[in-house]
This record gives sequence, C-alpha cells and structure tokens, in this order.
Amino acid sequence: MESATEELCHWISNLKLADIPPEQVTRAKYLVLDGLACALIGAQLPWSQDAVHGVLSMEAGGACEIIGWERRIGPLSAALLNSTFIQGFELDDYHRDAPIHSNAIVLPILLAVLEHNGSAAEETPYQSPTGAEFLLAAIAGYETGPRVGLGVYGVEVLSRGWHSGAIFGPAAAAAAATKLLGLSATQTEEAMGMACTQAGGLMAAQYESNVKRMQHGFAARNGLFAALMARSGYTGIKRVLERPYGGFLSTFSLGNGREPRYRPERVVEALGSSWEMDRIVVKPYASMAATHSTIDGLIALQVRHPGEMKDVNRIRRITIEMSEPAFKKGGWKPEKPLTPTGAQMTAVYAAAMQLLDGQVQPAQFAPAQLERVEVWELMERIVCVHNPALDTYQQRIHVEIGLDDETVALTTLTQFVDAPRGNKIPLSNEEILDKWRVVTAGVITAHRRAAIEEIVLNLDTEQDVRPLAELLYGRTEDIFS
Repeated sequence: MESATEELCHWISNLKLADIPPEQVTRAKYLVLDGLACALIGAQLPWSQDAVHGVLSMEAGGACEIIGWERRIGPLSAALLNSTFIQGFELDDYHRDAPIHSNAIVLPILLAVLEHNGSAAEETPYQSPTGAEFLLAAIAGYETGPRVGLGVYGVEVLSRGWHSGAIFGPAAAAAAATKLLGLSATQTEEAMGMACTQAGGLMAAQYESNVKRMQHGFAARNGLFAALMARSGYTGIKRVLERPYGGFLSTFSLGNGREPRYRPERVVEALGSSWEMDRIVVKPYASMAATHSTIDGLIALQVRHPGEMKDVNRIRRITIEMSEPAFKKGGWKPEKPLTPTGAQMTAVYAAAMQLLDGQVQPAQFAPAQLERVEVWELMERIVCVHNPALDTYQQRIHVEIGLDDETVALTTLTQFVDAPRGNKIPLSNEEILDKWRVVTAGVITAHRRAAIEEIVLNLDTEQDVRPLAELLYGRTEDIFS
C-alpha cells in the first residue's frame, strides 16, 4: 500500500486542470489576485525595505524579480523577499482549520521557478509555462499545505507556540514548485522529504519583531530549494510525513495530548474530491485573523447601538471572551513601544481602532497611529479572557457603558460572534475583486492594475505567463509615504 506521503506526491505529480471542478479553478484565480494585491502593497513598506536592503547586501544579482523594486536576484532570495511582502501587512489569506498563509508560500515559488527556469544559469531546455500550468501548480500548493497541517490537527500546532504556516509551508512550497517544474512522483517525494526537514518557526515572533513577516518566506525558500535539489538528483527523506521516529507528523505532534497523536490518513482524505482551497479565507481587515471576530463584534454593536457606541469616553470596560488559540495568539495586552507588527497581532489594538476610526485597514497601523494618546487610553479599558466554551472561532464581547456620574448603573451591551467575516461564509469573488482594487489604489497605476487583473482572471487561457511577472516587476509606492 502507498504511504500518505507517496499518495500525496503521486496526486501532485498526476494532477491535471481537467480534474478540478470549474468552480475551484475560478476561485483559484481570485485567490491569486488577492495574493498579488498583498505583495504589491507590501513591497515598499518600511520593514520590507529593510529586508530588501539586508538581502541585497549579501546576495548577488540573478534572474528573478523582486516585486515592486525593479531589481532581480537569485531564486531562493526572490522567493524569500516576495513572500515577506505578501505577509507584510496581515492582509493575506489564511486557512481556517490548518492556519497557513497559502499565497505567501505559493506565489513567490511560482514566480521564482518561472524566471529561474528561463535564466542563463539553467542548462535544461526552457519553455515558459502557460497560465493553466501556473494555476495548476498554485492549486497543488493550496491543497498540500493545509492537508499536511491537518495531519497534526491544524490549529493545535499554533496553540503550542509553533508558527503553524511556517511549519506546514515547506511542503506546500515543494508541491507548487515540483508541479510547475514537471517533476515525477518520485522526485516530488524527494523534494517533500527535503522540504519537511527544514520546517520551523516560533510564534513569539509576533510581539515586536519584523521576522514574523519573513517566516513564511523561510518556508517558501526552503521548499523551492528542496524542489530544485530533487530535480538535480539529490535525495530526501522517504515517507517523511508518517515516519514514526523523526517523521514530520510524529515530531510536530509531540506533547499535544491527542489520541491518536497524529493522523497521516487526514493528509490524503478525499484527495481530489474535497478541496481545502474552499476553506482558504480571504481577509477583509489588515490584522491577524484571530482579531477579526473582535472587529466584527464591535461593528455589529456599532450598527445595533449607534448612540451608545459613538462616544468612546463613556465606555468603562470592554471584555473580549476568546477561544484558546485566539487568546494565546491575539489576547495579549500591548505595551510601549508598540510596532506595527505587534499592533496587528493583538485584538486589543484592533478593538481600539474599530471604535475610534470605524475601520481596521492599513492606515490604522501608520507610525503616528501607534502613538495616539486616545488609543492607549482606550486600550487600558479593554481586556481579553479565555473562555473554554468558545474554543473554536467563537467570541463574545461585552461593552460596559456608563455616564460621568459613577453612581449610575452601567449598561452592558453584548455581542456573540460565531465566526469572523469571510470564514464560514467566504468572501465572494466580487468582494475579492473589490479588495484588490481598493488596496492597490495609490500603490500602482490604474492601467497597471487593470492589466494584471486581466491576465490573472484569464490565467487558464493564457499561453505565456511571463507578461504577468513583468507587470509585477515595476516599482510600487509606499503606502506610508
């Protein structure tokens, strides 16, 4: 019998676009568009500039573009940087059951393979992939990352302090790269073995470091490295997912208290008939996913009780009851100095922004916003607590409102949130298109935006995908400038 690793790798190698229902093919194109929006807006952010300058200081030039920079570098560094841009502003997708930011893994890999394969460094005959081949490789990556994550119970890995997407990401990167390279099932398994042994990432990166934005980039780079090495004949770990000693699932499930501890069968369950990309969530807000229920709950209260919620000075206390994963990741109390990274990772700051500005979008994380006195005063009255009864995506928000006279009884407004917007009911393709147009306004020209949009939404019929890469190459604007 095939192992789970072998079955997955055979599926990746043999997958054809005709095997995928038209609805999923169409959805994949909109997911690609959303990922490119995140890359373009993230390319010239201050921390992205630091990343580019650092990498360029130690890496020679190459054939692969740095999105939005009019610079080229080698494939591994290009994958690292372009992934860092996609993760640059917490606007990118996530999988609702096995948290991974799929586009931050998949798109940098495909662009790097596309351009590296046509470079002078390559000795093999080159034929530019079609848009359909590009899209098919993206779908292979979208499917693989979450499935590998579900083998270790998905979000449970996050609860134990691993940056889950950086753990599941190397496998997704290897899947996308081997598919676009046209490698055999055997070579794909070699790449998977080399990719999974490079998995790593600590969730403590969320508090004040820039490196949180780069950790999916490490995974993308490592998965691409594994695929290129497998193509050269280098061998990896066989049956890497289910090995009982030192295998991926057995090692990353240590200490989880589950029975069984890991589930290799979940990796290949309903493979080709149930699509994990249907559970990829597109974000409506520029903050970490665990903060979205908080934002949605406050929006609902602002709609239901506009008079009471308008004057934030009357708010005495806000209590946000959260699931364990959400509390561990986003329930912490901000302290000065607060960086944009930290602000995007805490529900307390997201709540303050929704109450003060009525939105949580990129503008709410500009440096000046992090110093606003009224933000810090309001955050002192917001507290997050873990409620075990809500241990899915559920949250409950209590807003206690009073008058200046403290002898008057408080009014408590309560809002229950079953799941954040876009989670159980995904954003529509039209809503994703609207997001693409809104977030790229001012970052690229309207003409360039329309040209990218035209290619991406017709990828399955494009004969050459290189024009898309050229459109991404041109310089972008810094949204904070």
